[in-house]
Amino acid sequence: MVETIRSIHRLRGALLSALLGAGPLVWVGCGDEPAPEAPVARPVKILAINSADAQEILEYPGTISAAQHSEMAFEVSGKIVEFPVLEGQIVKQGDLLVRIDPRDMASASDVDTAKVNLARAEYERMKKLFEAEVASQQELDRAKRAYEVSLAQSQSSSKGLEDTELHALFDGIVAKKLVRDFENVQAKQPVLILQDTTNLEIDVAIPEADFARLTPGLSLAERTARARPLVIVTSLPDQSFPAELKEFNTTADPVTRTFQATLRFDPPDDVSIKPGMTAKVRIHVGPRPRTGGGESAVVIPASATIADETGQAFVWIIDPTSMTVERAPVDLGNLSGSQVYVTSGLVSGQQIAISGVHQLRDGMQVRPYGD
Repeated sequence: MVETIRSIHRLRGALLSALLGAGPLVWVGCGDEPAPEAPVARPVKILAINSADAQEILEYPGTISAAQHSEMAFEVSGKIVEFPVLEGQIVKQGDLLVRIDPRDMASASDVDTAKVNLARAEYERMKKLFEAEVASQQELDRAKRAYEVSLAQSQSSSKGLEDTELHALFDGIVAKKLVRDFENVQAKQPVLILQDTTNLEIDVAIPEADFARLTPGLSLAERTARARPLVIVTSLPDQSFPAELKEFNTTADPVTRTFQATLRFDPPDDVSIKPGMTAKVRIHVGPRPRTGGGESAVVIPASATIADETGQAFVWIIDPTSMTVERAPVDLGNLSGSQVYVTSGLVSGQQIAISGVHQLRDGMQVRPYGD
């Protein structure tokens, strides 16, 4: 009993000590206000306005294609009996790609060859009779025409027999098989796609406003030297590949009012770039059109501009000291691919936000994307 009472007293003492020890902590916790959290700076991509540089760069989207591309088809109809290649297989020029059943063509060729032999024999016999003045000139001419017709038919049959096989026209890769083994195919029906992926091309459409600024009378090589074109593949945004102008259409598309240009480039060995991938072409051109104040217009990404409730376009100017943003009204000119002319509202040396612009507000603090 005495021991029980002592245990109770010890428990009360421990609780009292704990409460007394916790008292100051509770008091401090209730009396002090928490420190305010520092504002979080929003990461954005930043573009420094430099009219001397920005005015010379244009970008156009496009799709990559193979420099050599062939949809292989037979000249005759038949059933596929041999399809020795696989999709993605590399082939050499002259390699057999696919064969259709040659038996019908072989029979027709044999028949036509026999007809040629018969017509030749008749023609030779008629020549001897004519020389002996037994046959007339008309009979000789008729035998000659029959021989020539049978010979032409035989040559056509021989070609048909050759056409039962498709061989690679150039070194390349079997991009796609369009029919199955042992399938009946018709003449002119594509059966596979052969591509040369060692040389790639990209087609872009140049707006007429940009086309009007190009120097006339230049060769393709001279235009390449001036434009210094680069290809940037969408899946490889940090890499660019030098290109050269291959074709340049000087007649505008009647619907889009754009001018088609084709550029070729050599893909590197350490990356896989294939036809069908999206990309953009970056080129350098002459000075921008002059604004009313006599200054060259500036070009910025079109996605960096926003319209307010009144329809006025604006961009977010960044104060480099405080790293806060403030809206700045701008006047816009023509679109050029994914970029737009700014004819007034920006001056060289300013910095603007070009990403996340719809989430920004006046006075919001930002930081460079990636920092």
